[in-house]
Parts: sequence; C-alpha cells; structure tokens
Amino acid sequence: MRCLFIGRVARLCGVVFLLGVLSVVPASAGKLVLKIQVVNKSDKAQPVPIRSSLPERITRDDILDTAGLNIGYDVKSDTYYVHDTVQLAPKEILVREVTMNDIWLIDETKLDEYRKRASVLGGALAGSAYSKDSGEEQAKIETRSEEILTRQDENGITTVSPIRHIQAYEANMKALAEVKQSVGRMENLAMSAGVNPGDSLIGDDLNAAVPRRDIHFPEQYGEAIVKITVRNSSTTRARKVDVRREMPPEINIDDVIDAGGLAVRYDPKARVTYVYKDEVEVAAGDSVTFEVRIRDKWNVNMDRMAYLQEKANQLVVTTSGRDNIEAVNNTLASAMEALEAVTKEVGPETLSPAYIAFYRRQADRLDDVERELNRVDSALKPLETKRGFDIPAPDRKTTWLIIYIILGFLALVSLLFFLRWYVRAS
Repeated sequence: MRCLFIGRVARLCGVVFLLGVLSVVPASAGKLVLKIQVVNKSDKAQPVPIRSSLPERITRDDILDTAGLNIGYDVKSDTYYVHDTVQLAPKEILVREVTMNDIWLIDETKLDEYRKRASVLGGALAGSAYSKDSGEEQAKIETRSEEILTRQDENGITTVSPIRHIQAYEANMKALAEVKQSVGRMENLAMSAGVNPGDSLIGDDLNAAVPRRDIHFPEQYGEAIVKITVRNSSTTRARKVDVRREMPPEINIDDVIDAGGLAVRYDPKARVTYVYKDEVEVAAGDSVTFEVRIRDKWNVNMDRMAYLQEKANQLVVTTSGRDNIEAVNNTLASAMEALEAVTKEVGPETLSPAYIAFYRRQADRLDDVERELNRVDSALKPLETKRGFDIPAPDRKTTWLIIYIILGFLALVSLLFFLRWYVRAS
C-alpha cells in the first residue's frame, strides 16, 4: 500500500475523530483504488462526516465505483470529491474504497497511430524536395515515442510510487506534444507536395492560432443568485452568527451586483472575493437567508458558438472544389460535428456547483473545436499560395542571387533616371 494523500484529522464533538487518510493501491490494469479510512475513537456511537478530495484531472467519468459515497464538485479548486455522513459504532473503523481509472497513462494505441502516420508520410515524401525535412521529423517521432514507451513501462503504478507514476506521465505528455508537432509538420509538408496526408489531420501545428475565450465574452452578462442561509438549531434562545461566504474564483468585487445586505471584500491571500456580515441575529429555531446577485460568468458560450459556426462555414467554402485535401475535409467535418453536439447541450438552469462545472467543461469542449478549426485553417494556408506549378522553394544561395539581381536592376534604372535628369538640367 502506498500513501498518496493525507487528509485532515478533525475532532468532532470532542470525542470523534475523522482520519482522512487516502491510500492508493493498484486494482487492475488501468485502475486505481483510493482507500478512505474513518475512525470513531469514542465510546459512543456517532455520525461522522466524510469528505475526501479526488486527484486533479479526475472527472465524473473517471470514477468507476464510489463505494456508496456521493460525488461533489469543489468550485474553488475545480476538482471533485466524495462525501457522506456515516453512523459509526463505538471504536469502529470504516474503510471505503473508491475505484477510478488510472488516467496517468499515455494511450499507446494513439502513439502507434502517430508513428504509422509518420512512416507513411516519410515514404510518400521520399525523393521529393521535402525528403530531408520529412526524415528529420520522422526521426524525432521515433526517438520521442521510444522514450515515452520506456518511461511508461519503467514507471507503472504496480512498480513505483504514485508520485513517480504521475511525474512520469507529465514528462511523457511533454514528449507526446513534440511527437504531435512533428506529425503536424510532416502533414504540412505532404500537403505542400500535393500529397493527401491521410484520413484526417492528427498532428499539431505551432503556427495555428490558439483558442481564445476572452474575445467572445459578452458585453452584458446575465445574472445569477447565490443563496446563503444560516440556521439556529436552538429552539430556546436566539443566537448571533458570523456569516462569510467565498465567491467562485471568476467573481471579482465588481461582479457582485447586489450583496443582499452583506458587505463585500477581496482576500488577497486566498485570492477570492467574499461577502460577510458579523453577528447576524437568528431567532430560536429560525433561519435567515441572504440573496447575493452576481454576474453569471459561466453561461457565456453562445456568442463563441456562433463565431465558431461562422468560421467553420467559411472554411467549408474555402475547401470546396479542392483536390487532395481529404484529411482537411474530414478534420473540418469532425470539428463541425463536435460543435453541433456542444450547441445541443442543455445545462443546469440555476447556479450551483454542477452549473459551474458544466459550463467550465463546455468551454473546454469549445477550445477543442476551435483548436481543430485553427488546425484546418493553418493547413490551408500553404495551399492558398500555390498556383498550379509544383516547384520547390529555391535554396539559400539561389534566393540571395535573385535578391542581388533585383537590387542591381533597381540600381541601373535609378542611374538611367539620374543621367536623363542631369542631361536635361544642363
């Protein structure tokens, strides 16, 4: 058993302890088990709350078995957690095992696809003007791919600590990015040579524009309401309660439209905006609710969807009638299909952690669509400069010779104009 996370140790009612120790053990290939241990050291039966954060990158779809616990979403950290309240007998120790996918693995099938694409393109470009560049990129792909496979094999979850396993994954992700960039360069070289690179474009292009969310933010945001309720559990006497509630990270002081009777401040240390009020008096057995109106900074993707749809339509017009760009057309069709799926999504209607999580992930999906459209756009640019002659670019020496000839011609023309002016002036 290898320790991955150490949670809080909290005293409940002076006698109950929640020992939030999460340990990770291999379950089977591609799976992990997080063990959550709860201890009641009291001589009395007690209800004990459980709340254990899950690792970063884990999504709902990655959780295979919650062991009967509920799934929650932490708005501030953008991570999921499991939680519940369990009744424990005196001295009872309870262990819950949450099973998840091992997401810290490179997809070797996908890596093999990149290598096969490079091999095919390398063969197609052999003997062409792009043969040397293509060979260099293919060599990089093979080198990085072998590094990834070796690192992943040596750092399996059953052989090293979870931290080493995750660190190896992060290193492999950087190497994989280089592989995808080299594949993208080879695809571009193929299209420049008039060769269709494959069924679709699977490589990345550093010259492609990056997704932009900020330029599509609405001028006028909608509104959302945060309800804050404080209750007095005592049925015999009134109490004074301090109220403090942190706003989601996207919310600044200016985004609080109406604090509903609370004050608004910014905590520079925690980097969050919060609303508060000290000594709120709550009658016996009663509750007080504050409604804070804020700007809706999450459900803002409609304008961006319209922009991406317009961009996709323009690319359809650009690609129509072109030959040997099947990969471009298929990539464009795939991006448009993904965009259509996003536009049909229906999210929660009221502000909640699920509401925020939905629209954050929707923005991520739109990033993927925009990335694909930008890839198509960048792939078309070399083709737009071609005019029917498949002539390779001149080498460095020839380029400078052409420049010198042009400069010499301009100098001769200038001299003739000067002599003509001088003769007339004299």
